[in-house]
Amino acid sequence: MAKTHKHYILTSTAADDFRHARQWSTSRWGPSLTKQYFIDLHEAAERIAKNNLSLAQTEQLTGTTNLGIYTVREHYMVYLPMDDNKIIIVALIRQSRDVPSILQANNYIIRREIRDIFNKNKN
Repeated sequence: MAKTHKHYILTSTAADDFRHARQWSTSRWGPSLTKQYFIDLHEAAERIAKNNLSLAQTEQLTGTTNLGIYTVREHYMVYLPMDDNKIIIVALIRQSRDVPSILQANNYIIRREIRDIFNKNKN
């Protein structure tokens, strides 16, 4: 099966969040359901990337940062549109957590990671 091009990029923070989510999911549901959960996360990221201009705004959670939030089962996927069909996934946060506080506490790291991705993709 040919590998398809992803329409999203993970920040280092998001990659860590995905690793923790995999561990959490595996301990909670086992490997089979975790595999399906991560297929769902991938499909949601692709759906966001292809439709980000038409998705509802989430300013109550992200302020004026231009970040979007998309619910995927038990997580919030926090993203930043790069262009019409590509996004940066900034974080993956369990719904039971305080999203605004987490984003505020990690504001400096998030900004740096986003800047680095944009700079890397310019070249």
